[in-house]
Amino acid sequence: MVPFTDLVKYNPPNWLFTSGKANRYNPAGVNCVYFSETDAVAKCEYVDQWGKTSAAKQPVVTFYAEIALARVIDLANPAVIKTLNFQTVDLLAPWRLATSLTSTQLLGQAVNDYQKITAIRYQSKATADQGLGGFNFVIFHNNVLFSPDYVRILGPDKSKPLQSWP
Repeated sequence: MVPFTDLVKYNPPNWLFTSGKANRYNPAGVNCVYFSETDAVAKCEYVDQWGKTSAAKQPVVTFYAEIALARVIDLANPAVIKTLNFQTVDLLAPWRLATSLTSTQLLGQAVNDYQKITAIRYQSKATADQGLGGFNFVIFHNNVLFSPDYVRILGPDKSKPLQSWP
């Protein structure tokens, strides 16, 4: 979740803003964006992150991306989880107060450094906590280098994106 103020402090807004702050699948210093796969997942993520704060009373900005990613680690696939030697509990472990990098942050660091993978698709903890399914993507800015991969933020005229990587 990106605070609205970070999006609009640029003119035009930086829809693909990357703070470089640590998150579930990236340590500090790794530039990436997080997207939910559906509106329902995005709403659950928003409520989970901001629902008990004063931000819950602020306007919500929803925007959409057209994404083509040929090189994704799909953590919805049990075989991938097994190959990476993860357990489901590892993927949903808390990261905010961790005193060292979590296994998911180490995975994100490795993906960022390797540069041949553009994203990780992973289960939403916000929806999992509610007994629901739902997935998010973390897309690594430095790895969206060439076709066929791209991220395009769609505006009212879908033929001309507001912003894109690469």
